[in-house]
Formats: sequence, structure tokens, C-alpha cells
Amino acid sequence: MVVAQSPPPPTITTIRPTTYREPTPPAKPDDQVPVWAFVWTLFGFKMAVVGIIMFTHPGHATNVVVLATTWFWVIVPAVALAGPVAFRWRLMKLRKRRQALRRSEWIMDADRVNADRR
Repeated sequence: MVVAQSPPPPTITTIRPTTYREPTPPAKPDDQVPVWAFVWTLFGFKMAVVGIIMFTHPGHATNVVVLATTWFWVIVPAVALAGPVAFRWRLMKLRKRRQALRRSEWIMDADRVNADRR
């Protein structure tokens, strides 16, 4: 007597479609370096073109047109430099506070020192 065997139950790997792709890992901080290099290159090229235009066509009308079309490019370096500047400013402030705390802990008033010696 021949007994028919049933197929094995499906698993996740057998149900998965053939177009399934493994999820991509999260972006590393090193992945942002090319983006910032590209942004700074665009900014540098834009400022070079503005300089060439101002040099070759001096005048009030040129200054107005250039200012009207490039004022928003100030946002690029402002955003790029705001983080490091804020970090350094806060770091200097905290170091100054830490130095004041150390000084207040170890330096005593001259009157108090003289009174203790008597």
C-alpha cells in the first residue's frame, strides 16, 4: 500500500517573492561627506560666477540684479556653519564655567586663610 506524503508546510523563505531585496543599512556619517562636497562646490562656483559678473559689468543695476538673484545663497553657508559655531561657542562657555568652579573650589579668600593661621 502506497501512502501519499503531503508537501512540507510553507516557510517564510518559500513564500517570499522573487523581487524581495534585503533592507539597506542605515546611512553612515561618512555617506554625508560627498553631499557636502557637492554643496560646497556648487556654492563656490556660484560665488565665482557672481564675482566675474560684478567684475566685468560694474554698476548699480548689476549689483541690484545680482543681489536679487543670489541673496538666498547666504543660507547655504549659514546652515553649514551654524552647527559647528554653536558647538564651539557652547564648549567655550562650559569650559569657562568649569574653570570658575575649579577656581572656587581650590582658591580661598585671603582673609579666611589668615584667620585660620592665627
